[in-house]
Amino acid sequence: MQFKDNPVFAMLFLEAVAICLLISFRFINLESTVNLLWFNLLFVSMTFILKAPLNRKLGLLALGNVLGVFCNFYYRLFHSAGCLIFGDPFSLVYVILYPFFNFMWIVTFWSLSLAALSSQAKGRR
Repeated sequence: MQFKDNPVFAMLFLEAVAICLLISFRFINLESTVNLLWFNLLFVSMTFILKAPLNRKLGLLALGNVLGVFCNFYYRLFHSAGCLIFGDPFSLVYVILYPFFNFMWIVTFWSLSLAALSSQAKGRR
């Protein structure tokens, strides 16, 4: 049985996505969970039209969710440390910078995954 045809891996990747969403909601905050939901929605709408194996697409989606959880966790630590050092006015800076921080990892991961999936699809032709 090959990796691209195995439904066990597909279920594993979908469970990884669900677990990342639960971890984000439970241990980080609601904002990071909403960001991951938007990432999932946009990732699915952009990559699932490409001709690549489903397991590869789901694997990249799960990898993106893991990366998102780690980035949002470090952003939360950055916010906590900034508030301890600079006080509560740092929260205003964080609110302004938070969308840009998320934009950086989302766009980087999307571009790399789209390049990987499109090059893989071209190689199959």
